Amino acid sequence: MSSYPLNQTSAMPNYTNLVPAILHHIFIGNIDLNKYPKWIAAREACLKFHPNYEYKFWNDTLAERLIQEKYPWFLETWKNYWYPIQRADSLRYLVLYHYGGIFLDMDLHCRRSLGPLRRFDFISPAAYPVGISNGFLMASARHPFMKVLVEQLPLFNRNFILPYATVMFSTGCMYISAQYSLYNDHCHLKLLDYKQHRLSGQISTPLFHHYGSSSWHSNDASFIKRADDIIKKLFHHKELVLFIFFIIIITLILFYRRRTVQKNQKEEILLF
Repeated sequence: MSSYPLNQTSAMPNYTNLVPAILHHIFIGNIDLNKYPKWIAAREACLKFHPNYEYKFWNDTLAERLIQEKYPWFLETWKNYWYPIQRADSLRYLVLYHYGGIFLDMDLHCRRSLGPLRRFDFISPAAYPVGISNGFLMASARHPFMKVLVEQLPLFNRNFILPYATVMFSTGCMYISAQYSLYNDHCHLKLLDYKQHRLSGQISTPLFHHYGSSSWHSNDASFIKRADDIIKKLFHHKELVLFIFFIIIITLILFYRRRTVQKNQKEEILLF
């Protein structure tokens, strides 16, 4: 991307534009946008870099109208979601499948135009350690992978106890990553390198300033992150973990044999 002008809004003349010139933002739930000046600045920056694009700002009313007209079979699932972020997540798949274009989270502040990337029919940043992110997506209209994401939403609408897990596995990054892993045609899914384009926390990438506004997932996200950190540390001490595991297995075997011997002895006494 560094070889392209910052304000180049198209992949032409060298390539065909596969992604239409439509920019989508989603703002679902009873939230006052004026309380988030960084989001407003981020939106203005992205609009500045894409002046000739059609702009769609999706709120609850427009979202439900789209679903009633284009996805009536999904309306019940939409209304039964536990959290507003699930509606925001699912809506990005719906609008990209129907219209195509570029979806951006509200906390992504554009540093340049995304026009040169329109040569690919699907774009997403890679996630760590595996999978893909759904905070920035580009897709052609009626893309087959977006079709899969839309069709599988009702099946994955389950309560996973913790709010964070429920969102992530039903509509969020774990959902899209699972569908990606099952999808056969990875050749037509362009993933941006994680090291350069990761969208986690407050960070600047070649494309965006990311403000990291993931406030929806409550304290259970911290619990899962701590558990993840513990697992990663354990992997750095594989020998110790294997030794402890071996001791536990031996202890369980000895315990089982002792219980078996005691049981047999009792049966012999009763028979006698």
